[in-house]
Amino acid sequence: VRIVRMCSSLVRHLLSVTAIANLLCGALAFADEDIVTELIVSASRLETTEQQVYIVDMDDTPRPLMAVDMLRGISSLAVSQSGNRGSLTQIRLRGAEANHVMVLIDGVQANDPAIGSEFNFGTLQSIGITRIEILNGPQSAIHGSDALAGVIYIDTTPVADRSTAYLGIGSAQTVTSSIDFARVNSDGYVSASIGAIKSDGTNVSLVGNENDAFKNNNLNFNAQRSVANWTVKLTSRITRSWTDFDPTPYPAFVPIDGDLRNDTDTRLIGISGIWDGSDYWTPNIHLATTRARLSNVSDGAISDGSIGKRSNITFSNNFRLLNNRRLNLTVGHHSEELLRHGVPSVYGDPNQIQQTQSSNIAAEYLYTGQPVTASVSIRRDHNSLFGNATTYGMSGSVVLRSTKWFARIGSGFKNPTFTERFGYTPDTFVGNPDLTPESAKELQLGVHRFWRGIDLSLVYFNAHLKDEIDGFVYDPANMGFTARNLTGRSHRSGIEATVEIERGSHSLDTSYSVIKSTESGLREVRRPRTLGRINYTFRVGDQWLLTAGLTHTGSQIDTDFSTYPGTRCRLDPYQRVNAGMTFRVSPHLQLQLFVENLFNAKTQDIFGYRNPGTTTQIGIHASL
Repeated sequence: VRIVRMCSSLVRHLLSVTAIANLLCGALAFADEDIVTELIVSASRLETTEQQVYIVDMDDTPRPLMAVDMLRGISSLAVSQSGNRGSLTQIRLRGAEANHVMVLIDGVQANDPAIGSEFNFGTLQSIGITRIEILNGPQSAIHGSDALAGVIYIDTTPVADRSTAYLGIGSAQTVTSSIDFARVNSDGYVSASIGAIKSDGTNVSLVGNENDAFKNNNLNFNAQRSVANWTVKLTSRITRSWTDFDPTPYPAFVPIDGDLRNDTDTRLIGISGIWDGSDYWTPNIHLATTRARLSNVSDGAISDGSIGKRSNITFSNNFRLLNNRRLNLTVGHHSEELLRHGVPSVYGDPNQIQQTQSSNIAAEYLYTGQPVTASVSIRRDHNSLFGNATTYGMSGSVVLRSTKWFARIGSGFKNPTFTERFGYTPDTFVGNPDLTPESAKELQLGVHRFWRGIDLSLVYFNAHLKDEIDGFVYDPANMGFTARNLTGRSHRSGIEATVEIERGSHSLDTSYSVIKSTESGLREVRRPRTLGRINYTFRVGDQWLLTAGLTHTGSQIDTDFSTYPGTRCRLDPYQRVNAGMTFRVSPHLQLQLFVENLFNAKTQDIFGYRNPGTTTQIGIHASL
């Protein structure tokens, strides 16, 4: 009965927005020049988009050890790293919260329900990744709850055959090794990569001299095979990480040297089957599961930990209609589970098991013409704890003389996390039965022009968030902490500019963004006012490849908890310079050098935590 009601409601909404789209397309359908487009997998089940998508292609240039360092400075993407490599690392898009960003690895959601439904980018190696898509703005009409602010899609799909091995050494006694294999043909592909990083690390604390070591092992498998009218895809990823960290005791609540460690074991797997035996209907069924285990170790013994589980099943149907029109209808089911264990104390008992279930039905309509493309999408979610949520997206673009003008308006929502619902110690936490999901709406306007090898884009966005959840509120009536929805709205707005230039053996990639993110008139914490980057690549013949890059992180606000209530403090802006070099010794052997933070800039993303200084990595890259 629930699905029937959802279908009826969805059809009514879809008919309305489809009528608008048809009017728009009919009014603007006049011919003009084509503009080069790329296949985008994160923005639509129909594999197209009318919004700005930032793409990081992992080519043969020297790269950082961790993927997050390749994302710094990208338009409206802010990185908050808790000091050393391997430590908890968050990403915020367009001034939103870290758990408002959905992370997909080869189509499998990687957000961990046990840590507020965030993804810890500190565990993500760059080995084996071929491409990263960053899609800003609410995407809940396609992807659901965790995509309130955007989607980051990690792709390991191979584009060509490869058989490579790498061995490198670097600063802080860092040793890196990897093996990467792929075969690609007309029937499909198979790829596998193994990567290992071990380092003595650097000192996270602003005092003392104890280095915080880390180790990270990664195994990734991705395969696709077409037989007759069926295409089957299988992907799997296992990540094991061990990271030392420091305690933050009273009264300063900032790191000091200590013997603590964080162990993580994350496993995800996805399988999908696509039938393409018809010119008009393409069904796709996708099953995925993610399991993330976290253990906190103190003085060599496990003190507490958690296990977060997530399962998805999606049945998607693409229909090819007449006159350049396509339709997608999707139904899905989603479940999450949290298991937390620890030693009870005077503050409460952390041991708990929590679950939630949700179902959804969605539709997407696309018109592709010359020069107009328009799409509308709508989705209805029903959650076992929080009821129904309806989200939508409407976008369109017009191409005139190699210039693409585009606009989008969309909505998103984020369900309360397990911690906001039940707390860390549910026996002392005061649950709030009136807690509702956070919701957001955003308008995006932009222009994209390709001219003589120069790719330029300019985007303006304006968004507001309502029912923001504060998960740490003291309730004097019940003498305990609870969570509540804040009154008022949080506002986010900004401008993003990117320029990409290709000139023979030279390439330049730049971006700069200005973001304003406020709540009740105050700047929100850990949201830099400005972000930017410049990457330059120069190839010298067939032997040398040189790279240089600059990233800029503007000033931001954080909280000093040594006072009660916490005091707002300012973190200084900083710039980091990176440089790399590849020398081809033979057709099958390369020497690679990569230096991060070349001028040893003193940087902080979080108050009290020191980021690494200059790090150097030199290695041998062999291919068959």
